[in-house]
Amino acid sequence: MKVLHNPIRQVAVFLLTGAVLASSACGGSSHKTQLRAMNATPQESEIDVSLDSNSFASNVAYGTASDYSSVGSGSHTLLIYPPGVATPYIDETISLTSGDKYTVVSANVFSSANTILLIDENSSPASNTAELRIVNASPALGTVDVYIVSPGTNLSTVSPTISGLAFEEVSTYQSLTASTAYEVYFTLANQKTAQIDSGPVTYTNGEVRTMVVLNGEAGGYSLAVLKDLN
Repeated sequence: MKVLHNPIRQVAVFLLTGAVLASSACGGSSHKTQLRAMNATPQESEIDVSLDSNSFASNVAYGTASDYSSVGSGSHTLLIYPPGVATPYIDETISLTSGDKYTVVSANVFSSANTILLIDENSSPASNTAELRIVNASPALGTVDVYIVSPGTNLSTVSPTISGLAFEEVSTYQSLTASTAYEVYFTLANQKTAQIDSGPVTYTNGEVRTMVVLNGEAGGYSLAVLKDLN
């Protein structure tokens, strides 16, 4: 399992679909945190997730995440399965800190599957701003440069917003001007030809989002955007 930290806010990132667990299923702790799970494992159209032998999320579709659920802080046994299969393809222990919000991601291809545990932003950004974080969860894409720029910008005229984002790495949250259009381009490292283009996107005041790069289900690449806050 990888735990990814944000060096600016000392926070980290990752994702699930399911019901709130009872305290007995969460280690019995009175100290709570928020957890969700995301399916970013290519070829797994859906996944089921259990936490401490209790069902946490069912039928989480590829490229989506569950809603946040309240769980106890501390260590938990996380199991991830293809639906209807008794043997998990991921069996790991995750550790959660009280008061934080987390996304746990089922990442990489099935034969090399692992989790990425992200600490998500849980406080509102400054007035008139929004925040966007990038996660590279595409095993086919490799290391990328990311440009978060005005729509239609000629990439040869600007430097990357985020340079050298390797597979299974996550950026810090980028501060954006609210209600302003941006376009997010992904190029191979040190190149200027876009492999992925988000199209114009606008975030409103106080929104915090995570954009995840994935293998496309029918080839190529795709993007998923997760709602972290507001």
